[in-house]
Amino acid sequence: MRLGVIANRVFRMGGMERASAEVFSRISSTELVTIIATQCEISGSRINWLPVRVIRRPAALNQALFARAARSLERSGTYDLTVSVDSAAVDADVVIAHFCLGAFTARFGGLRGGASRLRRAYQRVAERSLAHHERRLYESPRLRGVIAVSQGLKRELVEQYGLSEKKIRVIPNGVDREVFHPAASPEAKLALRRELGLPETAFLAVFMGGDWDRKGLADVIRAIAKIPGTELVVVGRGNTPAFQKLAEDEGVGSRVRFVGIQAEPQRYLAAGDAFACPSRYETFSMSGLEAAACGLPLVVVRTNGLEDFVEHGVNGYFVETNAESVREALERLIANPELRASMSAAAVRTAARFDWGDIAAATRDALAEIARENGR
Repeated sequence: MRLGVIANRVFRMGGMERASAEVFSRISSTELVTIIATQCEISGSRINWLPVRVIRRPAALNQALFARAARSLERSGTYDLTVSVDSAAVDADVVIAHFCLGAFTARFGGLRGGASRLRRAYQRVAERSLAHHERRLYESPRLRGVIAVSQGLKRELVEQYGLSEKKIRVIPNGVDREVFHPAASPEAKLALRRELGLPETAFLAVFMGGDWDRKGLADVIRAIAKIPGTELVVVGRGNTPAFQKLAEDEGVGSRVRFVGIQAEPQRYLAAGDAFACPSRYETFSMSGLEAAACGLPLVVVRTNGLEDFVEHGVNGYFVETNAESVREALERLIANPELRASMSAAAVRTAARFDWGDIAAATRDALAEIARENGR
């Protein structure tokens, strides 16, 4: 099977970018894969990268220019299926959906812009433009099938774009458990904290990801402020000055550590005691699954994807989108070490169901089935 894969970027960090790298690096062991992208960090004898050169900003213009350039490159080759990772392409035979911008914009338009009114206004305009592009992709007569990363995302695609449920297969994201796993022992966990410059004895909550307004970092900081002796480490890129100021205003500037994007985020997860990320909108949450693999109880909002693998009171807690709810969940974990240990073990068992090898095999089989259904 010859696959043409249109994706903005394919590399080992990020969300859908990393998922694409994990899946297509494995699929390429048996299939011919051409990656049409601005950046590609996977390679192999069956992988060919066709670079796309376009400007990065503004996002709406980047999307339009990238999609057109990628289409031109796609037409220069011959493929059994062309796959768009999310809404990267103008049109495609298959879309692997990681997000529904139409649903997000309808509910949270402008949230990703941050605190600035001007920035939020710009974000609303950009999101509407990108959502229009997304709609055109899903309404294209060329579309033969969709792979969604969660049941919730499938529901949104049906609601937003009138897709037939029969056209959508659900295949979740995965986790590499050789990379993401608990510390080998309490002593190893303490040693890891020393290496990372983290507090050795304090209860340590970990927040991981970007897009901090959407993911509820403010709620976590305000919750930490009400729990003396508790600390927070923030892994990822966001509006650090604004959130540092929030931490200082809440009196916890010294208890919140911003460490930026990390090449080895698993070290921070393995060093932590709980994962706190009350995101307003998700479609799967790879960071949540990776935290589970590292043995962290999950303090999250019941949203797409997370509802597929978080069991309230078993491997974590579902909370509301406010600081008080986050605080209550963290305090329950702090007060009961035995419960925390039980949830940690349950989280590790949960993650074992989502091996990247199995996810890649399921994706390959789904693509082959779509190709056969359409006589390719």
